Amino acid sequence: METATDPIVVVDPDTAVRKAFQRLFGDHYKVNCFSDSEEALQFLKQNTNTAVIFSCFNLPGRGGTAFLRASEMIVPQAARLMLTRETSAEAVKKTLNEGRAFMFLEKPCRPEDLANALETALAYHRQQAKDRAMLERTLAGSVKLLIDMLGLFHPEAFRRTATVRKQALRLAKEIGIRKTWELEMAVMLSPLGEALLPKQILARYRAARSLTEQERDVLDRSPGQTRDLLQNIPQLEKVSELLFLSARGFDGSGFPKDGPTGTEIPKISRILKLLTDLWYASPEHGPDVAAFEALMIKKSKYDPELLEAARKVLLDDVAEDRKGQISECYIRSLRPGDILIDDVLAENSHELVLSRDHTLTPTTIRRLEHFHHTTGVRQPIRVERHAVPEEPVKASG
Repeated sequence: METATDPIVVVDPDTAVRKAFQRLFGDHYKVNCFSDSEEALQFLKQNTNTAVIFSCFNLPGRGGTAFLRASEMIVPQAARLMLTRETSAEAVKKTLNEGRAFMFLEKPCRPEDLANALETALAYHRQQAKDRAMLERTLAGSVKLLIDMLGLFHPEAFRRTATVRKQALRLAKEIGIRKTWELEMAVMLSPLGEALLPKQILARYRAARSLTEQERDVLDRSPGQTRDLLQNIPQLEKVSELLFLSARGFDGSGFPKDGPTGTEIPKISRILKLLTDLWYASPEHGPDVAAFEALMIKKSKYDPELLEAARKVLLDDVAEDRKGQISECYIRSLRPGDILIDDVLAENSHELVLSRDHTLTPTTIRRLEHFHHTTGVRQPIRVERHAVPEEPVKASG
């Protein structure tokens, strides 16, 4: 029997069933047994790499079908199997249709049948994970292209994405988030709602000027606009909900007014809230002690554990050694892969053309060339340039 590292979850109030799973599979798999559906859902939220979920039909509380449906929202790539003594066509139909179960097994189940079902479920999970990874890479590339294009035409709204993405990945590593796709998508797409706001409101907010109640309401509702734009796009439904709650304070403040509080707010939403406010509080060169002190004035708005972790890993951003060579280039010398160290500004008006930390692509370089020909760009431009590995020389003959 092949050893698997991804968890197997069993939810059944029958102690004998739970002991049987541990006896049969505990030496080869990470088997996690629960008698209560709510406890199992909490485990799934912390272990989103779960491979297979077994549930009984008559589960106390919400019931097995509703539990499997709820688990799908948390770990969609997991294979879900129902164990039950119910044999009616109605029970089978409800399990397969409403619970989105992969397989229906009748109790009592022979050990060899259970082992075969588990192997089949694991193969299904591996294929689901492979397909999802490929789809995520494709979608991530499309979103990156979209954000690059939007950033060219609305640089003020999208100027923070490159910086916040780097910070989010460092923070995710510190707190143990292994899969960061949803976090990266949320960061990149977070300015969409702001891009639709009147520029005068954004300008007043960024200059720390007072806003009218109506203007503040418009600003607070930008996450809702983002959700409306994204919620009908497959694979981005969950990201849209994370963004919708990204203005919600840990203490229950902010938008939406009747939203969750504390740890009930998704962790990615809490990260976005913290890093977005930190970005606005930070000077151009990055977060410093004063920026964190500004957040501490209203520290109840932020998850205290995330705030402490961010302080630990982000305060040394300025002192962190650059991995690449710093070069001063004219536009004609820029290369795809160069990372902007400073904002690129228009020559005379000082209008923002492209924000710092942006990784240049052939499209953005051409955009800079066109902008320079029509309006003018301040040069030289400081970039971080990574050496390109030389191609190995093939021996002749």
